[in-house]
Amino acid sequence: MDFFRNFAQNFHPSLSEDTFKQMLAFLSIRHFPKNYELVSLDEKPTYFYVVKKGIIRSYNISSKGKEHTKTIYTPTMTSGNLGALIKNEPSKLIYECLTDCEVLQCNYEKLYELSLKNHEVSIFHYKVLQSVYIREESKILELQMLNATQRYKKLQKQLPGIDNLINQYHIASYLNITPVQLSRIRKNLIY
Repeated sequence: MDFFRNFAQNFHPSLSEDTFKQMLAFLSIRHFPKNYELVSLDEKPTYFYVVKKGIIRSYNISSKGKEHTKTIYTPTMTSGNLGALIKNEPSKLIYECLTDCEVLQCNYEKLYELSLKNHEVSIFHYKVLQSVYIREESKILELQMLNATQRYKKLQKQLPGIDNLINQYHIASYLNITPVQLSRIRKNLIY
């Protein structure tokens, strides 16, 4: 589990070997195919995930049936409906693999229970939650402060080759624009 060790040490560099072993007890590496739903709408989630390989998205569906991509998750990012996990309630988001994915699957309740008993796990848990909050706040600010072209260029910089990895309508939805707008932006950037 070198992948998890590296991930954990990014958040808590002094995590002890004993604590690391305790956390390994409720972690597993899983493989999921493209289009697999890690969490379905109105399902009570049990796990959160750390993406090792592949791309996952979270999205909801409007009353008119339109999909709205909230977040795109790439390697080393945590994924899973944290709000539903914390509140122990059904998910209002769908989590879908956009490519074949390899993830580290973690039972959230067991991690939380261990964090109540183990200060190191509590610090790790807190730091992961901090990073999720900062990531989500940054996305909200981008939508408010950057125009669509700027958001697209930023996405391309963060995820080189994204245009060849996932469908354009997923990118457009994530950027909060239509596929036609994305096509125009791409055309303008080429010329």
